[in-house]
Amino acid sequence: LVMITFLQHTHPSLPHYDDKEWDWLRGALATVDRSYGVLDHVFHQSYGVLDHVFHHIADTHVCHHLFSYMPHYHAQEATEAMKKVLGPYYAQDKRNVFQALWQDLAACPFVTVDAPGEATYWFQQGTAGKAKQS
Repeated sequence: LVMITFLQHTHPSLPHYDDKEWDWLRGALATVDRSYGVLDHVFHQSYGVLDHVFHHIADTHVCHHLFSYMPHYHAQEATEAMKKVLGPYYAQDKRNVFQALWQDLAACPFVTVDAPGEATYWFQQGTAGKAKQS
């Protein structure tokens, strides 16, 4: 559960906001979809077995943040429609979840602003500069 939650809300390209900049929509979009389909090749499924077991909460997580009252059995369909509307504001990470966990643990140890007085925080790797998107 901790790994799933960490990976849904952690990626070098995701911003974080202070109370001056945060609003519901920005907060809802500061998440990432990723599939846990590590067993797909074993069962030859067109969907992730673990995604199915977890009711698609990981591969439709952005949709869940935007429409938290929508039943999960509509989330895949809604995600496909939502991707077209959000365009570049939609975040998805197609890396293997274990690779993403390893890399994001290293790349995202803390958040800080790029310049004093800014209200948007970015994950930092070291002491300076915006983390690079993988």
